[in-house]
Amino acid sequence: MQPRRHRMRQRERRDSAREWIRTGATISVKSYAKRYGVDRYTAYEDLAALGFALPGTARQWSQRPPATPRRTAERCADQVDDEWWIMLDGRLFLLMGYTSNGAPYGMFTDETPPYDDPL
Repeated sequence: MQPRRHRMRQRERRDSAREWIRTGATISVKSYAKRYGVDRYTAYEDLAALGFALPGTARQWSQRPPATPRRTAERCADQVDDEWWIMLDGRLFLLMGYTSNGAPYGMFTDETPPYDDPL
């Protein structure tokens, strides 16, 4: 079993990178990102902050693109507006209650016995 690598905080990472740069190793945005487990935008930012001379091709990592908003879950057409019926794993579930740990209990509609109307 391999030991779990912990993520370095920015100051620790940059201190370590200063030592790495002093060794004369070939350093790029990609190798920095891989070595420290960060994305290439963070690698570029760290190397620039350390005054490391980056080639012009590294400019693509200089500006992080804007975050794309997550889509909100749209209601399914077959979703029911009754508090006792929920969709669980894509199946309609009759909710009877919750356990003390918060797990729902009840039964799926396809597991319910057929209902015969006596009238």
